[in-house]
Amino acid sequence: MVTRGIAKQLAGAAVAVVVGWLAALVFIELLTALELLQQPHYIVPEALLVTPIEFGLYMSFFIVPVWVLVLVPLYLFVPAGSVLWRWPVCTLCGGVAGVFVMALWVGGLPGVRGVASEAWYLYVMAAIVGGVTCMTAALMKRRFKQAI
Repeated sequence: MVTRGIAKQLAGAAVAVVVGWLAALVFIELLTALELLQQPHYIVPEALLVTPIEFGLYMSFFIVPVWVLVLVPLYLFVPAGSVLWRWPVCTLCGGVAGVFVMALWVGGLPGVRGVASEAWYLYVMAAIVGGVTCMTAALMKRRFKQAI
């Protein structure tokens, strides 16, 4: 019975990660479409398909380790009644954590200490992934997480 509960919680964490990943893909698709609209003489329809696929694969190198090292332990060990599982708190924590992970990888914040200010979309995308993932986990905790 304990194994079934853990498997159910792992499934819930996986669903939350996939929803966060898909939200980032929608964000990248919108950015790509806006960029193509700004340059009508250089419209490449394949970019609307290729860019999200490339970013999706690239994001997996960040999402999978954070899922395994952070979200799974939190999902398993933080009680369902904790204040951290309230969706506004969880969403804010996830967004901040996403920006923090990106800042660790890039080496700082945009416009500070040599980080290009054009890299803002990486931080926004990281905040979207973290925030949507945590919001999904919090909103679906009743379905996947046992009350303790």
